[in-house]
Amino acid sequence: MKAIEKTLKSVAENPKYIFRLTIQGIMVGIFAGLMVCLYRFLLYGSENILRGYLTIINGNIVYTILFFIALGVMGLLIDYLIKWEKDSAGSGIPQVYAEIKGHMEANWAKVLVSKILAGVLTALGGLSLGPEGPSVQIGGMAGKGIAKLFNGSKTDELRLILVGSAVGITAAFNAPLAGVIFVFEEINHGFDKTLVFIALVSAIVSDFISKVIFGQQTILDFPVLNIPLESYWILIILGVIIGILGYVYNIGMIKSSDFVSNLKIPSWLKFVVVFMVSGVVALTVPEISDGGHFMMDMLDVAIPSLGVLVLLLLLKYLFSMFSFSSGAPGGIFLPILVLGAYIGAVFGSIVVPYFGWQQDLIYRFIIISMAGFFAATVRSPITGIVLLAEMSGSTESLVAMIIVCLIAYVVPTLLGNEPIYESLYDRLLLTKNREFVKKPSKHVLSEYLVPLNCNYINFKIKDIPFPKNAIVVSVIRNGKYVIANENFNIKYADQIQILTDVNDYPYVREEIEELFNGK
Repeated sequence: MKAIEKTLKSVAENPKYIFRLTIQGIMVGIFAGLMVCLYRFLLYGSENILRGYLTIINGNIVYTILFFIALGVMGLLIDYLIKWEKDSAGSGIPQVYAEIKGHMEANWAKVLVSKILAGVLTALGGLSLGPEGPSVQIGGMAGKGIAKLFNGSKTDELRLILVGSAVGITAAFNAPLAGVIFVFEEINHGFDKTLVFIALVSAIVSDFISKVIFGQQTILDFPVLNIPLESYWILIILGVIIGILGYVYNIGMIKSSDFVSNLKIPSWLKFVVVFMVSGVVALTVPEISDGGHFMMDMLDVAIPSLGVLVLLLLLKYLFSMFSFSSGAPGGIFLPILVLGAYIGAVFGSIVVPYFGWQQDLIYRFIIISMAGFFAATVRSPITGIVLLAEMSGSTESLVAMIIVCLIAYVVPTLLGNEPIYESLYDRLLLTKNREFVKKPSKHVLSEYLVPLNCNYINFKIKDIPFPKNAIVVSVIRNGKYVIANENFNIKYADQIQILTDVNDYPYVREEIEELFNGK
């Protein structure tokens, strides 16, 4: 017990350890920030190249043939990159989630190379995939690279992966607070005050780098008007609509992904076909190509007619579903926000004229609906609210966003629908087909927050059926560390620190999460 107590104090209370983690956090902020900014810069360039080439094709048969040949080659390159590093496929967020849970051990350097190169190709090909999911994985793998450089503990490595993931959102959206909250709400599902501190340090560093490269302007620059307070009841209707559409979105994305994965065709042919279809879309409906920057720019210039808004919304959803189901490297984060924006534009185009409000009030519904649709699909309402506040540079919509986000969150939950990233994570574990390779023995110190619905509140540690291969070494209560003995009573909001071996960690974590959540 004395040896464990000494080890714990060196990790939890030693100022030198916190200082070292802070330095590592700064390095993660710099390295991950630069990697994500590089990725973001290359994607912008790729999308501009695609738009520029589409303008010069102009019915030229030779240019058109060359365009489709290039698309076929891109499909083959994507297939090669995914076979070279299979952890670079898809969004990237479920992969980070699986690594934090202990079910994956990705090669950080190969993932960085493959994800960035593949992202450039999907952007050049016009697939409706966003950069933010890959940015989370790029940031996470950059954090893992820094951890490997310091040759620290497995606990520190997992922390720096999470820190890098926060950098991914920060550098992609210029939204440091949303990046940190996303990690805790969506990936870590727990509170670690040391992790909060290091993540904030990294987020600030990466946000500074992002602003130096891309400027300090907010992502959204819409007019700011307020919805009349006596009309707030209309937000309930909007929340219900968004919740239902979020349910439809999640079901469609999962069903289409399952359908494509069950097709008995070579992977190279699948990607070639996807890129060819993307080429046809780019030539016929270029508005819905790429992640969605062009569609957002359209709203910034002027609100299209109601019919055009509905058509683009439907086509964007179908093309996003088609693109993502292929398994090509790219995310759904930006397409989700774009779809939310167009849902808000459709809703606003109906209610604003009906009530005789100013036309620019439609933009308020756009911002609110982006946060709401994020809450309905990802089921991370706090992240959605903070993200849109940072993206728009305004907090005047907070109450309206909270109302819509809560309702949009509840509706698909009541319908029995899982959050999109959790569904993708479950499918990743089912399809990854990996043989378990025993790793060299290392200790992992993980932390679990006791929720209000825990069945073991006021129980002694010895009476709680913790996994046999896990040791409760400490409890943080009211900000103070307590070395817990077997007669220590667990209370609500305690942060329980558990030591286990890296080979047992994935299963220990699952058992404890089920234990504390009363499953």
